[in-house]
Amino acid sequence: MDKDLFMKEKYNEFDKLNRLLVASFEAEKLYYNAAMDAQTTELKRFLNYMAVERNRMSHDISNELHSRDIEPLKADAEKGNLDRTWHEIKEALEKFNAEVIINQCIARDKNNIKRYEALLENPQIPESIAAILKKHVKQLNWYIKQAEQHKMNPFKKETATVSEEKKTTETSEDKEDNNDNIRSLRAI
Repeated sequence: MDKDLFMKEKYNEFDKLNRLLVASFEAEKLYYNAAMDAQTTELKRFLNYMAVERNRMSHDISNELHSRDIEPLKADAEKGNLDRTWHEIKEALEKFNAEVIINQCIARDKNNIKRYEALLENPQIPESIAAILKKHVKQLNWYIKQAEQHKMNPFKKETATVSEEKKTTETSEDKEDNNDNIRSLRAI
């Protein structure tokens, strides 16, 4: 078997892993871009942390590919429909809807989990790679749970407070009307 044919076969075996690497880089960029435009410190910190974690996962996969003399497809992370997804996120950021931002990031993570699981179904995948993939799936599931907790939009609290104040004001006004009615009845 000549060297080029061997490399093609080797590359085909790890093509899905390489595509997962690209998806992981895209998730990192998604979180990073969201963090850059987030308007609260807490959300900005969380999104930055998530970007760093996706970067670590990407490096784990990249190192496995390098150890097998397979060139990672980092350049492909620049392509694809990331721009479309980012435009949706950007629109949400302009309106500061943390829930929409987090939902987009979670959707990306869930899609990546499907990619991980598809790779794990392959019985020929080396054990060292399978161990990394299992670890990443576990981490992503945990991160999704954490992200769910960050969905709350701080402006919704203000809105709720304004509604509550309105109810309280209406209640106070109603009480004043009732007191006026009672005073009028006593005067008679």
